[in-house]
Amino acid sequence: MVTFVLIHGGGDVGWYWHLVDPVLRRHGHDVVAPDLPCDDDTATLLDYAETVAEAIGERRNLIVVGQSYGGFTAPLVADRLPVDVVVFVAGMVPAPGEKPADWWENTGYRQAVAAVATELRALHRALVDASNFRPAISTSSAAKPSISWWSTRIDNLR
Repeated sequence: MVTFVLIHGGGDVGWYWHLVDPVLRRHGHDVVAPDLPCDDDTATLLDYAETVAEAIGERRNLIVVGQSYGGFTAPLVADRLPVDVVVFVAGMVPAPGEKPADWWENTGYRQAVAAVATELRALHRALVDASNFRPAISTSSAAKPSISWWSTRIDNLR
């Protein structure tokens, strides 16, 4: 039997994994999904790792899963306990020696979000423009466009 140690992201709680937990248990695995002390501004990543280690207790055959900000805690747990596998789910993976506060700038996170926002605004404008498209066609039955005519025009909007 494997024990999955599920570490949630910042500002969340162990309940984050409530859909994953029963699936793993149905397959015969144990699950540990502790609540990290995210609401304690004085808590450090070492405190987070200690919280996880205490929740694990004497369990072994560990697969540690770090989601988002939990990606900073997962390697610290693996450093303290005999962990078989570490998995990152959209994990914030630090460079060696990197502080969590530096991750945002070092990865270009803010610039990437700004670029995506610009793309989404452009897509929105294109969709609005496309929804205002009104082809000039005759309404007589002989001149009504076929399904393939409409399909071609819709494909051109993509």
